[in-house]
Amino acid sequence: MSAEPAAVAGAAEDVEGARPAPAAIRARPFLLALALTTGATLALEVLDTRLLSVLTWYSLAFLVIAMGLSGLTAGAIAVYLNPARWAPERLAGSLSREARRFAWAVPVSYVFLLIVPLRADPVLTTIALFLVFAAAIALPFFPAGAVVAAALSRSPFPVGRTYAVDLIGAALGAPLVPLGLQALGGGPAILAVGVVAALAAWGFAVSGGERVEARRSRRAALLLAGLVLVDLMLPGGLVPLWVKGRPELRAAIALERWNSHSRVILLHESRAGAVFWGKGSKCQAPVVRQRGAEIDGHAATPLYYADGGLESLRFLDCDVTNAVHRIRPAGAAAVIGVGGSRDVQAALLAGHRPVVGLEINGRMLELVQGPFGVGTGIEGSPHVALVHDEARSWLTRTRHRFQVIQMSLIDTWAATGAGAHALSENGLYTVEAWRVFLDRLEPGGVFTVSRWATVETSRLVALAVAALLDRGAAAPADHLALLAAGQVTTILVGRDPLSAADRAALDALATEKGFSVLFAPGVASTAERMRQIVAAQSRAELDAITLLPELDFRPPTDDRPFFFNVIRPAATWSPLPDVTRGTIEGNLLATKTLGLAALASATLTALAVFWPLARRGRARAGGRRPLAAALAYFGLIGVGFMLLEIALLQRLGLVLGHPSYSLIVVLATLVAATGLGSLVSDRLALERGRAGLVFPLVIAGAIVGLAVAWPALAASVSAAGLGGRIGFAVAITAPVGALLGLAFPAGMRLARAAGLSEETPWLWGLNGVGSVVASSAAIGLALAYGFTTVLAGAALCYVALVPAIVVLRSHVEAGR
Repeated sequence: MSAEPAAVAGAAEDVEGARPAPAAIRARPFLLALALTTGATLALEVLDTRLLSVLTWYSLAFLVIAMGLSGLTAGAIAVYLNPARWAPERLAGSLSREARRFAWAVPVSYVFLLIVPLRADPVLTTIALFLVFAAAIALPFFPAGAVVAAALSRSPFPVGRTYAVDLIGAALGAPLVPLGLQALGGGPAILAVGVVAALAAWGFAVSGGERVEARRSRRAALLLAGLVLVDLMLPGGLVPLWVKGRPELRAAIALERWNSHSRVILLHESRAGAVFWGKGSKCQAPVVRQRGAEIDGHAATPLYYADGGLESLRFLDCDVTNAVHRIRPAGAAAVIGVGGSRDVQAALLAGHRPVVGLEINGRMLELVQGPFGVGTGIEGSPHVALVHDEARSWLTRTRHRFQVIQMSLIDTWAATGAGAHALSENGLYTVEAWRVFLDRLEPGGVFTVSRWATVETSRLVALAVAALLDRGAAAPADHLALLAAGQVTTILVGRDPLSAADRAALDALATEKGFSVLFAPGVASTAERMRQIVAAQSRAELDAITLLPELDFRPPTDDRPFFFNVIRPAATWSPLPDVTRGTIEGNLLATKTLGLAALASATLTALAVFWPLARRGRARAGGRRPLAAALAYFGLIGVGFMLLEIALLQRLGLVLGHPSYSLIVVLATLVAATGLGSLVSDRLALERGRAGLVFPLVIAGAIVGLAVAWPALAASVSAAGLGGRIGFAVAITAPVGALLGLAFPAGMRLARAAGLSEETPWLWGLNGVGSVVASSAAIGLALAYGFTTVLAGAALCYVALVPAIVVLRSHVEAGR
């Protein structure tokens, strides 16, 4: 791969030359190199999250956050345990070497992740294999952590200024991820991170006049850039051997495209039996010319070619997902999730004019609207409008009204930047979202949703009842009908009560196609609990019916937007009722995998942090009380920051309406504003005086105020244009981020005043440990109690800083 393999180069470069580097370090190249390092680190974390969403199941997105932070923490501890290596006269050279190790570790880690066969049932794999996989993720973050910790704690520049550059560099890395994925694809974008890290190594070398290191870093950058070009030029490039636990058959793939929230592959054309989601028992599957498309190696959708005109696709009427067209065959229709366009084709066949297709994934629209979409019958149709937008956001803003809004099996299982269980489709399955959908129907209009026929159906019906109650429906049962065929159930939710004619039409359809009417106005369900759900007259009554000892079918809300998670946390490791067999097993697997990932994080954190710290602690005497206070302080700000970050990503993601916007706007603004707050902190002297005790309470108050005012704030901007919503997100995020930026540098100055200068890399590492803990705790809290509780937890973390500050100050005063 190069003339300087990572392991060999790492060993050789530990033998440092006898010539010391100049003591004076030039600020501009040093700070630029630090910004490049942190930008590359954040970009790699996001890119690895995207990669794991393809390679394995969405719950492992948490593992990237946890292992990335664990690697950063371990790197910081390495700086603490070997202070001589980071002495002022050797700092620039050591930083350059460590940044170069970061650069080479990126492709090594990437290749390893591509070849490890982590199966779809990771809880059954050996813990050893799982730990090895986790270690591969952490590998590049270890040298990155050493670079950042040494730059923050050992450089001659003010800590507020250095920390500000650290965060601003990370903020610049966030928006580059979507651009890199769109332009380069997944693999080359990850490899390009190595190039950026090598450039950072060159910058550190230049800052200290290290000519040999600068030459080596330039060579590494050129070699890594060549690796990116090779990956781009080779057919297919570096590709995964395993996807979702099975070998990937590359010969079947005609096209592969990436973006910030998916990898889309298109299969070669074939003539095969049509694929039905819920085929009626009296229907046959005709042979049709088609292509298959897959999102993240699992969510599949077909492109059907209408060789004999749209009428040749009349078999689509035999899918229960399209039952709504029998009772509402005309008028405007909106399809949520265009996919391969089958629902749009069905709507046109039924007679709907116009048909608006709403698709969040621009790569899917490229397939449908490009050369591969020619012959589907929708290209160039004056009756079809395909919109690249998040459906809920678009429907919130539009003035159009529809006779039918259709949402069939929308579940890509694509993780967002918020990590495990924070899926890109979560916002479509909440009471608030369904209220929007029902409000966009014309009088007599119907909203229809199809889901897999599992225990999940109870939550689907409960969600419909809750949305109707929220709109003031006196008898929700009069608005609902539930049909089933094959492995799919379809619910029809009327804006107004369904009529006797609707009931008769559904009965006739079921008889003709072989569907089952599970309940409808005048037809009660045979399942007792389903009858209770449909008959509920209040949200309190509905919640009481749907909250079971092992399962939680309560309607999801924007505060708890986890439609797909019906297992209560306390029941994760308990035997579940037989009725849960089916796709609920995947939900259980995801939850158990999250726990296993947390175990892996804890194990690696203990090995990389607590064991070496205990070893060094034996040689350390005195000062235990201030040290404990300092460790608590930095651990708490790590937890608090991560809790707030994940809550903001989730909540503002709903407002912005697209995962890319959430990543670019929210994460970049939060980190950049925190950096600016850090820069300002150098002038505030928060380590002394009354302000030092007040600022944590101000931060906590701002977080509580945000939690309390959120419903009104979000409602006020939900219908605004993109510019208005971005402005709102920045206005919310920037002030809070600036306040958060005060805490770290103030704590660093206070720790140094308390005689803990030697421990500052350790303190930075414990800040990372806090973030590791919070990355899983945030989702756990949200699953059980909601994101308002996550925000409350963040506020409590900052309140808890006050006792730690008091202890540290008392030690400083006692030493004077």
